[in-house]
Amino acid sequence: MRSAKISLLLAAVVLFGLSFTSALAQGFGTVVGTVSDSSGSVIPGAKITVTEEGTQASRSVVANEQGYFVVPALHPSTYSVSAAAPGFAVFSQKNVILLADQSLTLDVKMTIGQATQTITVDTNALQVDTSTSTLSQVVEEKRIVDLPLNGRNPVSLALLVPGTIQAPANNADQGQYKTIPVAITVSANGSRANQTGFNLDGSSNNDIYTNVNQPFPFPDALQEFSVQTSNYSARYGGQLGSCGKRYLKVRDQFDPRRSF
Repeated sequence: MRSAKISLLLAAVVLFGLSFTSALAQGFGTVVGTVSDSSGSVIPGAKITVTEEGTQASRSVVANEQGYFVVPALHPSTYSVSAAAPGFAVFSQKNVILLADQSLTLDVKMTIGQATQTITVDTNALQVDTSTSTLSQVVEEKRIVDLPLNGRNPVSLALLVPGTIQAPANNADQGQYKTIPVAITVSANGSRANQTGFNLDGSSNNDIYTNVNQPFPFPDALQEFSVQTSNYSARYGGQLGSCGKRYLKVRDQFDPRRSF
């Protein structure tokens, strides 16, 4: 069976990604970094391989002349990253956790040695985004499962993010316009509640009358979501609020995002 993926981004634009094939899935992350030796000199042409630990699916790229590499469109998951270059021992780092819509910087330090040698680093990569200016926070599966969730509406957890508050609904979630579960009117950094956009599978998921969200996936299907409150990518534009992204893995991907 195909696995279903849903990704949600929330800040004044809330974006959702639900997919049944990897080509359509939203909420992908990216691993970037620079390959260098112990002296700090860059190593061009190094082969970087990123392997998802759960499925053993792998992707490989080659570092450019500045030793820089980018591995895009990766599912939120746990990975191992290896690097190989002539004259250097193989670098390997396990338990690299990539979150929904995250750009993770992972610099690789290689040491001189035989290709048959492997230097393994078994620690979690520092979760600091140094490649974009986006302000975001991920609400991970543990909080989705453990925290009280009134009405089983996962979008209400977006209110955990600094800068977001519950705004007056002004009857946007009542009567014939009511969504199931109830609409969440989120104000991000002072924006109006109807300035939040929602996308599902790359298409708008806003109510065309009230501009609040249409129905969300249930929390049982959610793995995590990223709430972006400032400086998110231009592809999430069209609204003035915030945006977030979630990952459903049936339990996998859900994604709300903010736009200006």
